[in-house]
Amino acid sequence: MIRLKHATAICFAIVLAGAVSAGVPLSAAAQEGGDITIVAIDTDKILEVHPAFIEAKKKFETEVQGIQKKLGTMNQEEQLQAQQKMQQDLQQRGQDLQKSALQEMKQDIQKIADEKGYDYVVDSNLLIVGGKNVTEEVLTALKQNLGAKGEGSKK
Repeated sequence: MIRLKHATAICFAIVLAGAVSAGVPLSAAAQEGGDITIVAIDTDKILEVHPAFIEAKKKFETEVQGIQKKLGTMNQEEQLQAQQKMQQDLQQRGQDLQKSALQEMKQDIQKIADEKGYDYVVDSNLLIVGGKNVTEEVLTALKQNLGAKGEGSKK
């Protein structure tokens, strides 16, 4: 965890992750000239266990299997003609699913950051020196939050 004064923290955030850019409002702590907190997470590790990403992966695999079955019913010439379009469609579908999963993960991380008082959360691959890696804390909080959502929907 890094606690820096306003000007230094803003420069740090710009250099590391571009977290502060034109038109993006600063946190209340930064606006008041107080300390801000910058932490890092291993985004890949969180994605691996995030339900939205797991669901997107399952959907994509199901769609791939469906296309493979469809291609299996075609003769070789039809396969060649259909294969390129299907690959493009699959690539676009994969990107759409990933984008949606990343958005959900980002929303969940934002909630956790708000709860824990983190002003900026950057990917640990962008953090060269300093800071605290809070991946495990975020994973624990994510599991608790998602568990609470699941219990709420069962009632």
